[in-house]
Amino acid sequence: MGSVLLATSLVAVIQLVAAASVWTIAINTVGDIDKSLSSIIVSLSGGALLANITSVFLYIGDTLKSRR
Repeated sequence: MGSVLLATSLVAVIQLVAAASVWTIAINTVGDIDKSLSSIIVSLSGGALLANITSVFLYIGDTLKSRR
């Protein structure tokens, strides 16, 4: 289960880095963020949020499943 938690966290980090990269490149090249760039950034950060929520549910399920 630990590898699944690590994978979901890694996906979240990659998506947040991608969103930050798109934002930085858009600001430095275009100078302004239009609707299409904004939707890309929101989609990437939303995917990271979904990956983090999935990771939390997996962690809670693993904690409840483990018996001491």
